[in-house]
Amino acid sequence: MYLQSGLNLWRDFYNGAFCETGDKTARLVKVNLAISVCLWRLTAISREGSSECENILTALDDLKILKGLYRKCA
Repeated sequence: MYLQSGLNLWRDFYNGAFCETGDKTARLVKVNLAISVCLWRLTAISREGSSECENILTALDDLKILKGLYRKCA
């Protein structure tokens, strides 16, 4: 339950960059932060050791979201 809630929080954060209001700089800062967090989570997978396959699939889904963010904001 906690893991799923945590994943939803990250997804909400990523998706929030789509709805970011304000200037382009604020959007880019939020998108860059989301990308950094996603990459950190992806590199942390090998250190955690449990349910690695599920974590990789989740990280790949997150990267798809971030790819869309980058296209929108770049």
